[in-house]
Amino acid sequence: MTTHMNAPETVINSEILESYETDADSASSSGQLLDAGMVVCGRYIVERRLEVASGEADLYLCSYGDENYVAKLYKRQVAVKRDVVNRLLQIDSPYVAKLFESSTHNGLPVEILHYYKNGSLQGKTCSHDELLRMIIPNINEGLRVLHQAGIIHKDLKPSNIMLADDGKSAAIIDFGISSVMSDRGAVIVTKTGMTPEYSAPETFRNLFLEESDYYSFGITLFELFTGYAPYANMSAEEIAQYVSVQRIPFPEDMPAPLSDFISALTYYDITSRSNKNNPNRRWTYEEVKKWLAGESLLIPGEGVGNVGKGTMPPYRFMNESITDLKALVEAFAKNWEKGKRDLFRGILSAHFRGFNQELAEQCMAAEEEAGRTNGKDDIIFWKLLYKLNPGLKGFYWNGRTFESLPALGRELLDRLWKNDRSQDKYYRTVLSEKLLTEYAAMAAPKNEALKKAAAALEDSYQIEMNERTDMKKTFYMMAYTLSGQKLLNIEGRQFRTVGEFAGYMRECFEESVEAFERACRKLIDYNGNLDIQLETWLISIGKKKELDNWRALMSG
Repeated sequence: MTTHMNAPETVINSEILESYETDADSASSSGQLLDAGMVVCGRYIVERRLEVASGEADLYLCSYGDENYVAKLYKRQVAVKRDVVNRLLQIDSPYVAKLFESSTHNGLPVEILHYYKNGSLQGKTCSHDELLRMIIPNINEGLRVLHQAGIIHKDLKPSNIMLADDGKSAAIIDFGISSVMSDRGAVIVTKTGMTPEYSAPETFRNLFLEESDYYSFGITLFELFTGYAPYANMSAEEIAQYVSVQRIPFPEDMPAPLSDFISALTYYDITSRSNKNNPNRRWTYEEVKKWLAGESLLIPGEGVGNVGKGTMPPYRFMNESITDLKALVEAFAKNWEKGKRDLFRGILSAHFRGFNQELAEQCMAAEEEAGRTNGKDDIIFWKLLYKLNPGLKGFYWNGRTFESLPALGRELLDRLWKNDRSQDKYYRTVLSEKLLTEYAAMAAPKNEALKKAAAALEDSYQIEMNERTDMKKTFYMMAYTLSGQKLLNIEGRQFRTVGEFAGYMRECFEESVEAFERACRKLIDYNGNLDIQLETWLISIGKKKELDNWRALMSG
């Protein structure tokens, strides 16, 4: 197990944060912190304060007899949910941090918890074997215990998973924002703290379910294997948009079984959650247990007919014998021209006719459509790939493959920064053929925000085509919209906020008036036109109104 130091902190509602800070100040000033030697709950002797970052409480190492414990002294009188505490007191599981006692100290809630000398998994990475042998089965059992007690954790992440003292098991901790489920197995909240990087799509709509904890579990496993969270550099608003439709972009070195498992835990559509016979629903305890036992399960969103891994008769393609429909579709996408050849010569439909008439008919329909149209073979072939495998991950077009739309956007942004125009024709085709809206309709039918953004980009492309511009503005908007990377790049320096950019301009001014004027001329020409990247960056970070006001002022 390897340690890193880049895990994100919990994001707390600003109103709650303010009350934390206010109560913390009053607690400190009135001497309500615990000193060494004090006795808590009538028996636990305070040894020292633990240097652990926590916005909601102060933590202290205590002793009672020969054992060590943690005293968690909250900073607000109403910080503890009594119904959650009462249920936690009844839980006795090695996979859930034991709550021994709950009381008050000088009017503030205090809890006595198990002390884990090995700390949490924050900043650590685990091997595939460690995840299979310890983390996955332990946390699955811990979530089962919590959910059976009617508790939804709501903030599962590496920093809330502790290593047992023997280093052979792990347990879930920190129930500060946890809630008790309703009779229908859900929690609906109007205000809560949560960590967006690990949060399920439905939680951004203030709906928390058992499945929401499993989504966070999947993101946690991703980080424990890779060392980073997939959405770590995105804002809460951007995450909310992408997680509702986008599949996680997995690195190439992640074992396929693990990426499939994480995909199943983070499946975004929960509409079928109550239908246990529907395979297109996010995995929870039972599915995880079966998967660990080696059972072959259909990955949500990836089922096509009855064709699964190893069940398709061998198909000879690119000197390989392929028996997995998913692998065949990806091979066609990556070997575009040869894949089109097999489709439009009837080779693919003939193969499917022998065992799956539904797939054969889809191929024959594509063949017929190509015969009726002229020059649309690429579009027809592209659409068929996503029909054959609705779970096809990433964006595939004309032989180029991207693990996700954000990956496409990141590549475009990088090329723009380098002034590399070698792939402009490719990006133009994506926009002119309206592939983004088509992709959204096929891969993310419920994401209205993505559909709207894609249509806006394609409309912008058409406007620039009519005006015979070089498309740079549309390309920047496409890059920022798809990538989620709201970065301004000036001579290799990157700025995320207006404040950072303003600081750079101050540096130039402090260097000399000439340096400041040079910087200004790079960003605004003599006709008052803003640099295209600066303009689109300001729009992408929500400063369009301010930009319009500035233009109105300049024209006045």
